[in-house]
Amino acid sequence: MIRRPVKSASRTFEVLELFRDRRMPLRLNEIYTALGYPQSSATNLLKSMVMAGYLNYNRATRTYLPTLQVMSLGNWLYSYISADHGYGWLLDELQRRTDETAVLVTQNDLFIQYIMMRLPAHPHKRPPHVGEMRLMIDATSGLALMSQMHDREIDKICRYSNYYELSPGGRVDSAELMRKIAWIRQTGYCYWDEHPVPGIASMAFPLADTLHGIPLAVGVGGTTERLSRNKSELVKISREVIAEFRDRFAHVPDEQYLVAAE
Repeated sequence: MIRRPVKSASRTFEVLELFRDRRMPLRLNEIYTALGYPQSSATNLLKSMVMAGYLNYNRATRTYLPTLQVMSLGNWLYSYISADHGYGWLLDELQRRTDETAVLVTQNDLFIQYIMMRLPAHPHKRPPHVGEMRLMIDATSGLALMSQMHDREIDKICRYSNYYELSPGGRVDSAELMRKIAWIRQTGYCYWDEHPVPGIASMAFPLADTLHGIPLAVGVGGTTERLSRNKSELVKISREVIAEFRDRFAHVPDEQYLVAAE
């Protein structure tokens, strides 16, 4: 069974994501062509978004552009996430010491979601977007987060992901998944190269910590060539930064995750 999003809701967010990527006013035909929508459906959707105040329509140029009302929906979130928790410091320090992309990730149902990110100045990177989601069982940070869970919860995530046919690579074997989880529990981190695309690698560490009850992981990503060559050093640096983060901001591992990983 394939779980499908509600079409109208999904298309609304796809329009906003298109503007995020293009960063410029767009005409109707540019929008429906890029997203593959019927012209009539796109017209009605964009008119609705204009009437709701989330898009501006310039009649002179016949272009659409998101309004500041879109920004207001989430401009409180950064301070909600970073205030008094030190996650900004954690990513800044991790990126500075590794010279690679550093990310903070949360669990979101059967997925992981990138909520904060720091990028290096060099071109050897292919980072995801902030807010992007990936299936937990198909993501480095997802496996790191699952390593802190009870086995029965991991099995449930695997079964649901398979039932709804969410994995881009097809069904995931639960026994093989548990073997990976066992190794991550032993080493304390997950490393996955040539994934999700050739030439890219990442490593992730569960923080055994929650943000208002939401499990967190921190990760480092970059090219396979760079990460594989410096893997041991990157693991060492990441562990040192996480330990300093705990000392500096008085983060105590959540006991429920420590128990789950035993």
